Order: sequence, then structure tokens, then C-alpha cells
Amino acid sequence: MTTRQVKSSPDEMIAKILNVGRDHSVCILDSCNASHPSADRLIVGIDPIERFEMRDHDVEGLLATIDDVLTGDKAAIFTVSYDFGNRLHGIGGSNDSSEPDIFVALFDELFIHNCGDETTSLTGHKTGSENFNEILRSADAAILDDGPKQELEIEPNFTRSEYLAAVEEIKERIKRGDTYQTNLTQRLTIELSNEVLPQDVFRHIRKNSPVPFAGYIERPTSTVVSASPERFFRVAHRMIEASPIKGTRPRGRTADEDDQLLRELINSSKDRAENTMIVDLLRNDLGRLCEYGSVRVSKLCEPMTLPAVHHLYSTIDGRLRSDAKPSDIISALFPCGSITGAPKLSTMRIIDELEPDARGLSMGAIGVYVPQGFSIPPVLDLSVAIRTIVIRESVASFNVGGGITIDSDPVSEYQESWTKAKPLLDALGCERPRSTFDRSDAEHIPTGVV
Repeated sequence: MTTRQVKSSPDEMIAKILNVGRDHSVCILDSCNASHPSADRLIVGIDPIERFEMRDHDVEGLLATIDDVLTGDKAAIFTVSYDFGNRLHGIGGSNDSSEPDIFVALFDELFIHNCGDETTSLTGHKTGSENFNEILRSADAAILDDGPKQELEIEPNFTRSEYLAAVEEIKERIKRGDTYQTNLTQRLTIELSNEVLPQDVFRHIRKNSPVPFAGYIERPTSTVVSASPERFFRVAHRMIEASPIKGTRPRGRTADEDDQLLRELINSSKDRAENTMIVDLLRNDLGRLCEYGSVRVSKLCEPMTLPAVHHLYSTIDGRLRSDAKPSDIISALFPCGSITGAPKLSTMRIIDELEPDARGLSMGAIGVYVPQGFSIPPVLDLSVAIRTIVIRESVASFNVGGGITIDSDPVSEYQESWTKAKPLLDALGCERPRSTFDRSDAEHIPTGVV
């Protein structure tokens, strides 16, 4: 192992890394100093030794690749599409042909900052840190200029009336016993001006909407910018933990209003029931992987406050069986129950039927694998790819939505999806929607969202 201390602060380092230019490929996973248990690191890779994407391969071949990558001696930063989950579980429907089932970038050295003790190091298996440092020396630290908002065209794949009708359909399915809770999302697609760069979108999120699982990943034909607040699962020392989020309120405009909204969320029987359903689902999923009797709920419906929203989250953990491989974990848990609903498989079929388009990376996962030989203990850590933008050829897309239960109010659910979209639309520089909306739909978007 080679480890060298780095004197630059995380903010200075990221400012330079985002400005290294097109000659270098960059991957960043950043906890942004946001409040979340055990999300306390900045991990950066520059110029992976290998990058690859896999599409339309057989499921067994993909699972074998996952085992190879996530047990090897190279660090990996990777994405897994939601649509791979459909194929994994034999659920029909369309895939997003532009989105790979998995993308992997492999590194033999990483830049790692530990927010707890404020130490920063360049660490890994090779001694090429001079090249890494030269890249940083040659890059200027870019300054974020929020600039003026623009009138960008937003194209949702649901109209308001269609979304409300889908919520009502889910409530009918609940009455029939097909599902207890279904996570319904709408996809927003935005044509960007040439002035909007993915690097600036990520800078904006770090500055204005910091979250525990932010990400910036340059892939061969697209860039991922994630503002996810949710851990999918984390494996370290043979322990696995999952931290689903269910329950959301916007931040208030005043301290009193903010406190009222938080108390409303904490005391909401609907949101607590929604969260508890997913906890039960994940307890069952983890029970397929863990030693008998080791699965426990260590946190239940705890509040989490972020700059744009309040959430409720829970944590479930257990001790993995000694024979559990990464592919076994993916097969048992993916996709995360918080973005499907319960019971998982029948609810995924309902989602496939009701949502107009494949989800792509949205609601999938973003992860990092760090093996032995780096400055931190080995870890496999994945976030849920919610509030995650994929930018391809100046077109940005992402999904937003929420869990629908028998008590859901369709209008409130529609408004909640736009509340979750607001930080991403702000980061993209979107002032308000343009001609794509019917006037009647645009007028029903909550005030102040766009």
C-alpha cells in the first residue's frame, strides 16, 4: 500500500478535479459533510485503469462480473440501472437502451478524505501519485457562479391528470391486495443550453443542496450527477446495513414553519406506516443473506434534515453469512425496496405497467468498492440513485416520485414529486417550464418549485 498525505482541503481539491479538462476521466463520491451516520468520506478517482459498460448481457454473466469486480484487488466506482433489476427478477417491459445495466471504473489509487479526522490522502497499490499531483497542479480551481436562471423546456412523461390517475389506480390495486405500497415516479427531461456543464451542476449541488451520497461520474457517453440522500446498503467487516428513506416534507420559509413541517412529518401515521412497510421488506431481504437471528432494526423513523427537505429514515443491519457473495447480495436486495414498494416483485410489475418509460439509472444504484491495500478498511457501499441526473448530449433526465399507500392524496403525491425535483432543477439553472406543459398542468406545479 502507498499512502501520501495531501494538504488541499476537500473544497479546493474538488474545485480543481472538476476542472482537469477533457483529457482526464473523473469519478467523485462525496458526503458533503452532510449529517448521516457513517457517511463521512470524500472518494475521488481520476483516470481509471479500465472503464467498461455492459448492456443486454445474460443475467448470470452480469452477476459473475459483479463478483469479479467487487472481490478483486482494484477499487471500483460503478452504477447499476434499475432496469437490470427487472431483468434480474424476470419482469418484462422496456429497457432504457441508452443506459448500461452496469458501468464500472477501476482504480489502483484513490484520493480519500475522512471528514471525521479531517485527514486527506492519496492511497492505493501504485506509486503513480506524481502523475495525480501533476494533474491537480495543472488545473485551476473553478469558481461557482450560479448565474441567472433560464427558461428551459421541461418534458415530464406524465401530465398532472395522468399522474393523479396512476395514483388512483395504485390505490385500487391496494384494495385488491396486489400491493401495499407502490413507488410511482415521473421522468423529467430537460434540454440544456450549451452553457450548462455537468461540472457546474455538481458544484451547485455541493454548495446549495449538500447530501450524504452526492456523486459525479464521467462515463463514456454520459455524465451522472447525483444528489441522493439515501444509502442502499453498506458492507464492512461482514456486517451489512441498509438505511431506507420514506417520508418527506419541504423545508419551511421561516423557522416556525420549518419546525411545524418537521413535527408534522414525525407525527404522520401515513409516513411512518410507509417507512415501516419498507423496513419489514428489507428485514426479509437481509434475512436471506445474514446469519440466523442477527438481523435487527437499529433505527426506526428517525428524522433527517437536508437543505431542501425533511425525511424519515430507518436502519436495518445484520451479520452476513460467510458464503454470501456480492452477487448474492445484489440478487437478494436489488432494486432497493424503498423505490419499489411492497411486496417487491408484484409491485415492480405494477410499476412496469403504469410508468410510461423505463427508469434507466434512476432508482438504481451508485456504489464504491474499496479492497485491501488502501488507507481505509475494505468496504462496499451503495446509494440509491434517487434525485440522480443523467446528462447525455445536453439533455438531462431524472425521475422523482414517492410511495403511494391507501391513504395517499393524489394531489399531495404529485406536489411531493416536484418538491423533490426542485434542488435538481435549481442546479440545472431552470427558472420555469416552457411550452412542453399544457397551461393547465403548468399552473398546478407548486409555487416556487420552478
